[in-house]
Amino acid sequence: MKHSGGSSEKSRAGHSLFALFSPHSVRDDEEGAFLDMLGRSQRSIFQICLHFTDRRPDSIRDLYQEIVCTLWEAWPKFKGRSATDTWVHRIALNVAVDEIRSHARQPRFVPLEDWMYDTIAEEIDRAPPDYFRIMDDLEPDERALIYLRLNRLSISDIAEIFSSTEAAVKQRLYRLRQKIDKLKQQEYDEE
Repeated sequence: MKHSGGSSEKSRAGHSLFALFSPHSVRDDEEGAFLDMLGRSQRSIFQICLHFTDRRPDSIRDLYQEIVCTLWEAWPKFKGRSATDTWVHRIALNVAVDEIRSHARQPRFVPLEDWMYDTIAEEIDRAPPDYFRIMDDLEPDERALIYLRLNRLSISDIAEIFSSTEAAVKQRLYRLRQKIDKLKQQEYDEE
């Protein structure tokens, strides 16, 4: 299933799939708006999955599907009071953190698209050699903070996503930099 807008055939296929996950009635315009938003947000969601899993395709697919299902369920409640990207990040990061904490993975049946496998390889190749090892040593909320900052979100946007103040986010970033420096030094000392 492709999540980009387009032909009515894709829309009908998506309609029946999303209807399985949703207790609310689906209107074509609602589904189309959701699929458009999902198309614009896919890369961010995928990157979150990459940061919050062991980077195995099955793990990425499971988290991706969980995020998409949660976004779909929350879509009727989205009122546009915040930017769509902020809303997507908040939900996707909450799902990712919850999944890590619970370790409860239930199989779903939404396949990864072919481009996602290429993106896994590209993202891993672009990352510094110790990046994912260090990420694996961080707490889920620390991973979320790193992800958002590396994707150039402003401190105010990050504060909104975390339901926090800008001062608290700056303090957490400062402590996180210290922790990462310590982890890097430990890794260097072990070599």
